[in-house]
Amino acid sequence: MTTAVTTTVDRADSSEAAVQERVARLEYDFGDLDDPGNPLGVQQFLAADAGRRLLPAAERLLDAFGLNAEFVPGELGGRLDRLDALARVLRVVFRRDAALGLGHGLTSYLAAVVVWAGGSARQRRDTAGLLLDGGRMACAYPEPPQGNDFLRNRLTALPDGTGHRLSGRKEAVNNAGRADALVLFAHTPDGLSAFLAPGPADAAGRGREVGLLPRRPTAGVRGCVIEGLTFDRHPLPAGHLLGAAGDGARLAERAFPLTRGAGLSMALGCADTALRTTVAFARAHRSRSRASLHSARTRTALVGAFTDLLVCDCLSLVATRAAHVLPRESRTLAAVAKYLLPTVLNETMDDLSIVLGAESYAPDGSYGVFRRTARDLPMIGLGSAGASASRAVLVAQLLRLPSLTAAAATDAPAVLFRPFDAGLPPCRPEDLELTPDRDSLLDSVEAWARDADGTASGGRSTYGDAPAEAAAVLVAHLRALRADCAELADRPAGHPVSPRAYALADRYALIVAGAACLGVWRHRPPGGFLADPVWAAMTLTRIAGRLGTRAVRPPASAADHMLTELLHRFDDARSYDLYSTAIGR
Repeated sequence: MTTAVTTTVDRADSSEAAVQERVARLEYDFGDLDDPGNPLGVQQFLAADAGRRLLPAAERLLDAFGLNAEFVPGELGGRLDRLDALARVLRVVFRRDAALGLGHGLTSYLAAVVVWAGGSARQRRDTAGLLLDGGRMACAYPEPPQGNDFLRNRLTALPDGTGHRLSGRKEAVNNAGRADALVLFAHTPDGLSAFLAPGPADAAGRGREVGLLPRRPTAGVRGCVIEGLTFDRHPLPAGHLLGAAGDGARLAERAFPLTRGAGLSMALGCADTALRTTVAFARAHRSRSRASLHSARTRTALVGAFTDLLVCDCLSLVATRAAHVLPRESRTLAAVAKYLLPTVLNETMDDLSIVLGAESYAPDGSYGVFRRTARDLPMIGLGSAGASASRAVLVAQLLRLPSLTAAAATDAPAVLFRPFDAGLPPCRPEDLELTPDRDSLLDSVEAWARDADGTASGGRSTYGDAPAEAAAVLVAHLRALRADCAELADRPAGHPVSPRAYALADRYALIVAGAACLGVWRHRPPGGFLADPVWAAMTLTRIAGRLGTRAVRPPASAADHMLTELLHRFDDARSYDLYSTAIGR
């Protein structure tokens, strides 16, 4: 515990038991979302959303829980030792309200991680003390040229002899007015630089010269307060610069692997609530209804959504653990998650909305949470590191792929795929900006595919050849991808990348997701649902279908088994991810 920390928090403990205890404690404090007598129930969250505000009782609960400690490294007195653990704790919040997860949680983390990545010892201590005392942070990341109105979002900082003078504006920053501290990226004579500055809500009044632009109402996450910032020669004395002048791009590169995968992993809590709401709707309908569980269309949609959540969680697990285990490859894997997960989750919401029909538009009532979730999910994937920026990272990897060292004889580290394994090395931000020297998941696919038939668990006799056939599809697409990438990289010097690279990026992301599922299956625990080959058969065939191969289909018994598991988790109030966590208790 550092001297700057005045708020008492639990000592950092990265063990699986400690993570499960924190998740269980937060679930217990929130209570049952569907309980009409719960002051933190769904109707209260919907009412807050209608009023475009965060639910005050929920914010007080998170303050009492010490949520900010999840964003502070253990050596600075917090609980941040594993990115996958951070995501699992925040899923509890996102399961209730995405705006609450963003506005009271993720936004501060997005800013603080830049300080952890490149701040001085004093800046790190001060930031830790601010967060552990319940303070808030906001960040104005640099916008790509193809993003919003670039000129109106540009910040410049010119040296003035004692520090810098900041000018310009950012049109939309979440929590701008509520922030005690700001992380700002500005253009200086030395290049893009990052600064840690007092925010408008700074208790000492040091942020009083920050100008706030009017709040921007949003279609989704309506409780988030999105405001602009404007500066006119705002003083930034010496000591406010993060790293050296011109280090801004490098610090952003370090931060993105720590934010892209983790943020989308948290969003699985939103999709969990949407699926749970749809199951409740289907169960409430009589057998003759097309929305009931007797309808093949309904069963297919529910099983498909459950399968998609498992695919997303396998990829999320790999993307968050890679920062610890495969730091050189973490930027690419985080970009895959940021690029693919929003597409899969939004398609899942579309499929579930067909089951709900007109109720998918209900603003309140028993199913109003579905409409809010469908509206909020697309907002989580936005930002300066959105789809276009993530796809650029994937295209760069495709161009690099032919020259990477193939190490097929060496599997990707097993700890990357074990959901309940806490044995992760510490994350070193300076390693996250290094260029990849291999593609561990792709290098492992062919060896893993040979083991995918599940014979050791009796999977072939129960589910036919579906796992092996789907794994063979991954191998075939991987081989074709490698050939296409060789042709792509062989373009004449100075020529732009072919638009075909965008389609290859889609294929690459799906193959990586399939490899993540294969890895989790290969390193599965000895008992429980993950030891059953049914989920591997379903996730792999789902990915094969997204790759365009429809001939691979698991037998009907596999879908029936998944439906049974889905309904069991609904009745037992357990999450629809890899962890099957008890919720609302």
